[in-house]
Amino acid sequence: MKQFIIMLALFVIPNIIMGQTISGKIVDINQNPIPYTVLQIGPNYGVITNEEGVFTLDLDNFSALDKVSISCLGYKSQDYILSDFVLKTYVLIESVSELSEVFVTNRALTIEEILENVRLNISKNYPTDQNQRVFMRETNNFNLKNFDFELVKSTNLKRSKIKRLNKSIDSIKGDLIGSKSSYYSDILFDLSKISDSSKISVIKAVKLIDKEKDLSTEAVNGQLIKTSLNLLDSTATYKLKSGLFTIEDSLKVGGFLNDKANPKTDKTENLKSQIYQIIKNNTLNENSKLDFLFEEKGYDYTIERITSISDDAVYTISFKPKKRSSKYVGRLYVKASDFAVVKMEYQFAKNRTGQKLNLKFLMGVKYVENAYKSTVIFKRNANETYDLQFIGQESGNYVYLDRSLKFIRNKMSEKDDKQSLKLKFMIEQNYKVKVEVFFIENNNVADFNQTDVYTIDYILRYDTAIWKDYNVLSPVNAILEYKTE
Repeated sequence: MKQFIIMLALFVIPNIIMGQTISGKIVDINQNPIPYTVLQIGPNYGVITNEEGVFTLDLDNFSALDKVSISCLGYKSQDYILSDFVLKTYVLIESVSELSEVFVTNRALTIEEILENVRLNISKNYPTDQNQRVFMRETNNFNLKNFDFELVKSTNLKRSKIKRLNKSIDSIKGDLIGSKSSYYSDILFDLSKISDSSKISVIKAVKLIDKEKDLSTEAVNGQLIKTSLNLLDSTATYKLKSGLFTIEDSLKVGGFLNDKANPKTDKTENLKSQIYQIIKNNTLNENSKLDFLFEEKGYDYTIERITSISDDAVYTISFKPKKRSSKYVGRLYVKASDFAVVKMEYQFAKNRTGQKLNLKFLMGVKYVENAYKSTVIFKRNANETYDLQFIGQESGNYVYLDRSLKFIRNKMSEKDDKQSLKLKFMIEQNYKVKVEVFFIENNNVADFNQTDVYTIDYILRYDTAIWKDYNVLSPVNAILEYKTE
């Protein structure tokens, strides 16, 4: 009997972890969370902590004797067997070396030489073709600063309807001015990029949104248009004009009113364009935003220290604008052995802005990208080159729209009365968009068809079961606490 129990124990212990999902937090010695720390189990499974330092590990297919490795640039790595990986919080110790301890050649390299070596080794260090599974989370926050909406002119409309519209306008104004809203979307997809072509295949997409409080420009415009169309003939079609431009020649009022505020699908091409632009902006090529790598004369550089990742020495190089045309301040982390950039942190410097358009007095449109911040992390693969592992990109935007809308009924016969409705609206809004892209793993799934659209699951609150069996970023507290009415 004793031998049977011993054999049973030997069988159970290595597998006791299987089927579990565990969560925890990575912090420094001051209990500050360490975002984007990598936890790896074996060569093919890894997760990354979210901005609050929180991780979730799915332990299916792993045994208690498997090893989990924790690594983060600037900190000493730690290894545990899964049976001992039971803490809720893990503390990483900072790893810093003195500059004099690192010798790349027989003399110290200048910053100019380091950056020149970075550029010379880009093609060797970073493959352009990739097949990867990707998880992307988008966070949108809106603040409606000012809003106005008025009926300018109407033809052949009953006074009772006009009175009802004016009452609705007053109610909408009171609800919207100064209000804030947010929503979140998660999407998992396979990405194939070969030469200049790319395609994606969406696996799952989820959106967490309170539709009644959506303050996106599209949603507010939709609300205004629907309120106005309630006055019109639901069986007719209308020409819709904005200023001098015709937006729609034959708008079916009844059909528009029956459309749902948020469609259940989206175009795959839109997603592909979005992820392509994010990758383009944050990879090492001269067409990216990264002028601090390719236009040295515009920046001042300082080697702050030598740190390490997985026992490899890494230069920490800070930079700031020297010319007015240079926009960014931040840090580069460059491996001393092969001059690969393993991490970048950069943002707009003080009084710098991005894209802008000011046609406020000519066309009633103004747009300013007034904030930008990005964190990019690369990881070394089995081929000793570097793949994207994470991109966290944030932008702040100001939008002003002052436009008119005019609905003109299309006559079906000469007997039909002319009917029209002219409205004017103004929206002044600040919004912030944060996109986090986790490149989960390389895969060989390149031969798939890209569909025209993909399905979105709308949810009322976050449920951890949504992404069970998938390797994704853990939700932050704001997502966990988000509830719709």
